[in-house]
Amino acid sequence: MDVQTTLIGLVAGLALAVLGALGDWWRRRAPLAWHAHLPWNGLTFIGMATALIAAVHLFNLVRPA
Repeated sequence: MDVQTTLIGLVAGLALAVLGALGDWWRRRAPLAWHAHLPWNGLTFIGMATALIAAVHLFNLVRPA
């Protein structure tokens, strides 16, 4: 993967993590709504894992050899 693809993965992971955090907040505000039954914690985990992997990969790409 090149730098652009890694940055896209990093941004997508951070966006998923933010969406998961917002969804969890929405779930706590309205526990009987339709969105309260979605797996917000799993989405947050996938987003943070993707962002972490992309950040480590980006660090290894820009590090001098």
